[in-house]
Amino acid sequence: MLVFTGAALSPFVPFYLPLVVLSAYFLFAVDSFIVSGYSILSYGIVSVFLTERISENLILISIPEFPPLEIVLVEFVVYSFAFIFTAAVSSLVVHVLREQIIRVKVGISDIVEAIDYGIITVDEKGCIVWSNSKAESFLGATLSPGKTLLEIAVDPFKKPIERILSGQEKMLEFENEDRIFMIRGSDLFDGKGTILMVNDRTEEKEIERKMQMRDKLVTLGNFAANLAHEVRNPVSSIRASAELISHSKEKTDKNKRLRELIMRESDRLDYLVESFLDFTKSFDLTNREIGLYDLIEDVMNELEKSKYFNKNIKFRNEVKSDISIKGDYNLIKSVLSNLGVNSLKAMLAGGTLVFGARETDEKKVLFVKDTGCGIGEKDLSKIFSPFYTHFKEGFGFGLPIVKKIVELHNWDIEVESVVNEGTEIRIIV
Repeated sequence: MLVFTGAALSPFVPFYLPLVVLSAYFLFAVDSFIVSGYSILSYGIVSVFLTERISENLILISIPEFPPLEIVLVEFVVYSFAFIFTAAVSSLVVHVLREQIIRVKVGISDIVEAIDYGIITVDEKGCIVWSNSKAESFLGATLSPGKTLLEIAVDPFKKPIERILSGQEKMLEFENEDRIFMIRGSDLFDGKGTILMVNDRTEEKEIERKMQMRDKLVTLGNFAANLAHEVRNPVSSIRASAELISHSKEKTDKNKRLRELIMRESDRLDYLVESFLDFTKSFDLTNREIGLYDLIEDVMNELEKSKYFNKNIKFRNEVKSDISIKGDYNLIKSVLSNLGVNSLKAMLAGGTLVFGARETDEKKVLFVKDTGCGIGEKDLSKIFSPFYTHFKEGFGFGLPIVKKIVELHNWDIEVESVVNEGTEIRIIV
């Protein structure tokens, strides 16, 4: 083109510059310098060697007279520097742009992969365009782009996805193997496809259930306070009547037995009311750093004074002196004391009670282990229910209070037990 439009005088000489820029954009930095070198070479051949040798009959446009060779050489040098400078600048700019694009792509990809939602985008035909790994984990299938989502999805995911893609629903909730899922669909901005968001709501539902349970417990606590007031009044009257009988002049054996029965049962009823109030009352947390070793030493000292302790029971503190947790000292001490008393009741014939703690990953596990009578497998699911107990004494409020305090700290509690071998209760902090 330069040959037939005037060589060095051709108006198309500047078109070398966008060629260099495009090579930097579509190829690599070094390629733009190679293209600029070829441009310099070709322009030099045409302008320096062919300018005065081109027949005027071959020139397609009207041009002025050819300039002297000195001017042609100057223009050649100027354009050569322009080509190299353009290659350098365009390579730098393209390199920076590519880094920014990669950073944005990586950032978005990391964000989408990190969230707990499964995300699937499909086109208007229902074919998969893109999905994250969480979606594949939820659906239990490989979501390859180009495949039809409804052909890959299996129940119970298939029907909700089908209803959402057909426009019948925007959001559906369903269960799958004891897990609760929600699928929400939204049209893409251009209307040519749908984005599906899959969320495992099991933990959210459990939190909602616990919140509802706490609300019920608050209501129950208010009722219990009124109930306790109403019960204590007649209990006091019954006890006062029993004391009057004891001062009566007629001290027959029958009166004595009645007096003892009334006083014993009134004490039992009073203990029931106190236990019920302890279970239903609200606790206020005062969190602070607690050294577990010293805390357990205090608990063991108190347990030695328990009426259930005997010389055949041995205590062991297996907690390292440097392990600590953050929580309410008095409430945690109450938890360990409750668990310790239960262990003593299970080892009336003797045994070993161990308090210990271990660290796993980012969690700490506090455990209480005994060698007592153990708990049957069918009873394990009931031990945290009020009024359930396999001991002769008590009303079964100890372990429910323990669980309530543990959950108040946002911790977990686990129980492992073998009949005639012992029980281990773990608190995961």
